[in-house]
Amino acid sequence: MSRPVDEVIRELLGPLLEARPSPSQWKLLSWDVDQGLTLTLERDHRLIMIEMSVRDTTQPCWAHTERFNIVARRPFADRSPLDSEQVQVVEHFIQLIRAREGRLPTFERPQTSRKSVVREIEVDRVLVAEGAGHYYVNPYVGCMIGCEFCWAGPNADFSRALEGLPSLPWGRWVDVKINAPEILRRELAVNAPGIVRMSPVVTDPYQSLERTFRITRGCITAMADAGFSPVILTREGRVVEDIEILKRCPSAGVGFSIPTDDDSIRAAFEPGGSPIAERLEALQACHAAGLSTFVVVQPVLPMDPARLVALVAPYVRAVRIDRMHAVSRMAYLYERAGRLDAMSDAFAARLERELRAGFEARGVSCDDLDDLGAALKVRRKD
Repeated sequence: MSRPVDEVIRELLGPLLEARPSPSQWKLLSWDVDQGLTLTLERDHRLIMIEMSVRDTTQPCWAHTERFNIVARRPFADRSPLDSEQVQVVEHFIQLIRAREGRLPTFERPQTSRKSVVREIEVDRVLVAEGAGHYYVNPYVGCMIGCEFCWAGPNADFSRALEGLPSLPWGRWVDVKINAPEILRRELAVNAPGIVRMSPVVTDPYQSLERTFRITRGCITAMADAGFSPVILTREGRVVEDIEILKRCPSAGVGFSIPTDDDSIRAAFEPGGSPIAERLEALQACHAAGLSTFVVVQPVLPMDPARLVALVAPYVRAVRIDRMHAVSRMAYLYERAGRLDAMSDAFAARLERELRAGFEARGVSCDDLDDLGAALKVRRKD
């Protein structure tokens, strides 16, 4: 089945989707509704990223409309504010949304007694352009790993609300894009080769369902055939099953989320993810196969930082380190692990300092941006 939410958003964005701008005008480069609504506007290789989520006046944003919070920014790699022209573009976009959001249906979300739902859907778009030869692909929406600290859940649930689906806890539903490899092949044929990010923001490309559906495998096979370079971030060791396909790509990056060296801590915070030893073994296998490898230590969990550095540093050229966000709301996880002491800013800051010092002493760069930034650092050094 196809997703009704795609048609809902087409109704909202109608004039933008139908516009035929001249090369000198701003255009809609891409849009995605897997985690709320995300749009990329482009002009002369300059980009504006616009993100829309459910209206919540307690949250800071660029603008609140009747149904949405709207945030506008440059890409992650550019932290400078929007210039006056870009501000004007964003304001025009907000006017469009305010004029058209009344067209959207208002759904009463049904209740469900089902504990989990796996839905097979067909899509007509998979490849999302991020500008300058960068793309991303979500082979699934939703994640059965179900990390309770994951911030993607509310945004992904917003998309479900737009099509009147029942609310389920994060980790209890997944949409399988059953025709994604076929659609991706068509899209790769008409786009310039580049780097394609597949990371666990709204899904994990190697969650357990991949063994059944092999959507990720089909997508990276299409990339290998078309000369594109996937960059994968996962919490799962089963990525090693696709090493031979990844080796066929012009350049492939594989990263692992390894937030601690202590598997009992992992089990408290990420009970659905692969054991730490399995991730480390997979990291070593990818490194031995000649793939570009990196690690994301996020969120920084209780650990022996020197031990984690020793386990990871020989097999990576870049890491990203970041702490738990909204830590006060995650107190029950720290209590589950018996580590309420680790909730303090001072504790997290000490671990960050020791990790950075340890990795940098071993020649591993520490990246301050997103996982794609870390992967690109790895790729530039190849």
